[in-house]
Amino acid sequence: MKKITKGCLVKLNVDLCFTFKNGGLRKYPHSTDENDNHGAFEGIRLANTKDVKEWNKQPYSKGLTSAGESRLPPTAFLHRVYKNRVYTVIKARCRGRWSYRTWPGQTLLLDTYTGYEIYVDRNVLEVV
Repeated sequence: MKKITKGCLVKLNVDLCFTFKNGGLRKYPHSTDENDNHGAFEGIRLANTKDVKEWNKQPYSKGLTSAGESRLPPTAFLHRVYKNRVYTVIKARCRGRWSYRTWPGQTLLLDTYTGYEIYVDRNVLEVV
């Protein structure tokens, strides 16, 4: 098994990500049946300035929370990584920072279809 390094091409390891009925070895779906049936795995992309501007235009961004504090914009969004696509590794070993926390064991990928950088668990990827 090859080691994941910066600049290499990777894809999802189907055995680790999906259930028996979708070609994998899992008994239960990793996140949801919908993702499992669509051949998708959830990654995280960080919010950019465009996302924050769009969020500020929405009516639910106005006002206060139940604790009387102002509403904060989201720091990250779920982004699907698909099993039939190949992704480029930007950072092979990194710690994602979103939702005001850090998440170890991540790999930063470039989704060439959307242009977003996506954090995905390192253990579910394999080198092409």
